[in-house]
Amino acid sequence: MKTESDIEAYLLTSDSKAVKVLLWLLKNRDKENVVNGTLDSIALDCSVTKMTVNRVFKRLYSEKFLVKLRNSQYQLKRV
Repeated sequence: MKTESDIEAYLLTSDSKAVKVLLWLLKNRDKENVVNGTLDSIALDCSVTKMTVNRVFKRLYSEKFLVKLRNSQYQLKRV
């Protein structure tokens, strides 16, 4: 059983696929804001398509919120 914060529960009421991906990134980062996962595994965890994850990542790259460190490893920069 998953526990959600009140704010997370509220954000999920929007039924936005992008919000699901963003919340996944925030929940799965380590103390250095590094996230490990393939686009496929993130899509599966978020119940969205790989194309949705790719679209969100491209936007985060362009806004300098996310950088790719290596395959399947990303760092959130502006958290």
